[in-house]
Amino acid sequence: MREWKKTSCVLCSQNCGLEVQVENNQIVKVRPDKDNPRSQGYVCRKGLNITYYQHHADRLTCPLKKVGSDFVPISWEQALTEIAEKLRSIVDEHGPRSLAFMGLGGLGGHSEAVFGLRLLNSLGSKYYYNALAGELTGLFWGYGRTIGRQYNFTIFDHDRTDMLLAIGWNGWMSHQMPQARRFLDKISKDPDKLLVVIDPRNSETAKKADIHLALRPGTDALLTRALIAIILQEGWQNQSYIDQHVSQFEEIKTWFKDFDVRGACRVCELDYDQVKEVARLIATRKSSLHADLGVLMGRHSSVTTYLEIILLAICGRLFVPGGNVVPGYLMTMGAHTDDRNPKYWKTMSTGFPMILGMHPPNVMPEEINNDHPERLRAVLVSSSNPLRSFADTKAYEEAFSKLDLLVTIDIAMTETAKLSDYVLPDRSLYERWDTTYFQLNYPEIYCQMRRPIVEP
Repeated sequence: MREWKKTSCVLCSQNCGLEVQVENNQIVKVRPDKDNPRSQGYVCRKGLNITYYQHHADRLTCPLKKVGSDFVPISWEQALTEIAEKLRSIVDEHGPRSLAFMGLGGLGGHSEAVFGLRLLNSLGSKYYYNALAGELTGLFWGYGRTIGRQYNFTIFDHDRTDMLLAIGWNGWMSHQMPQARRFLDKISKDPDKLLVVIDPRNSETAKKADIHLALRPGTDALLTRALIAIILQEGWQNQSYIDQHVSQFEEIKTWFKDFDVRGACRVCELDYDQVKEVARLIATRKSSLHADLGVLMGRHSSVTTYLEIILLAICGRLFVPGGNVVPGYLMTMGAHTDDRNPKYWKTMSTGFPMILGMHPPNVMPEEINNDHPERLRAVLVSSSNPLRSFADTKAYEEAFSKLDLLVTIDIAMTETAKLSDYVLPDRSLYERWDTTYFQLNYPEIYCQMRRPIVEP
């Protein structure tokens, strides 16, 4: 008998609502959930194809232990007992800094992070590596230094803004907001609103823009500084907002006083008059800003984020309707871990600080492949495939070969799993209760729990 069940997509951070038809423990049909209060029937092709994610021939079905060059099936009791004993032995002999956790939750499920971090902390370690620390570190750091908390980054008030400055964001394809295509269609067709795109590429989103600044790749920070300098030199800043809400403005003003805006525009390969007009529009309209991975994973990303916050602040567009606002959330994505505070661990070899409680994955090979007495010796990997996801696969392969223990928890035999000492099969995100903390909204606080819709 076929039965329709409500769930959500787990293949991007928006987790759009779905209705799935289940027969004989198989997902046979998928359609958007029109009753979902956040996605309201919106879904992309990824969500409509979750059947291929769920019912895959390479699903793992039992714990595996590497014996020689082969894997042999073992019981859960044996696997958990042996892993626990080896973890305890490594930490007792080499100290808690010898242990790290990587991953802990994909785009659609974060509840495992609660238990994974509890395990890590109970063994005395604070080394938690996550993809977010490679994607959004500059964002978290910038808001920590300006707003005071790394987890209080902002989103744009898409319902009330009348101008969106989209930087390095091709929302038509990558989404990163609720109902992205509906929003972009609406704002691009509204004569009273403006869509301004900053992107070297004439992307699908740029094609819908009222203004497209096709800057030279890697010059985002320079362009943002130029926009700020124009606003201050022309006296377009929101002085009353600054007087009430901004500290140390007189100090930062000096950074832009004699800045060569025309020279910056030449380097960015942009027309000065067009850049000046965009600066005027940002300062005088109910503007907002959204920067995404195109800039956040690019050159000078931390500086760019810091300057973007200054741009919003001097125009009075932070924490106001139609501007950029702190979203509502049930739980933050991580903890505020100020890199100036010595109580927060830095990586042993490379000296990278914790940001939002996480360390960047790309430094892990160096943290393993060194002679420090407290180097990493045991790594637990869950819902992550560093050999495929992060920089320098060969460095990871070499480093993982030097570990005393590598354990991977996943639904399939990934490249990382093949190098592991133990591989534990996970339930898929449609086989367990779960939730996510990525669904950031304003003014609503939104959290969607998913119940199992099929059995493992």
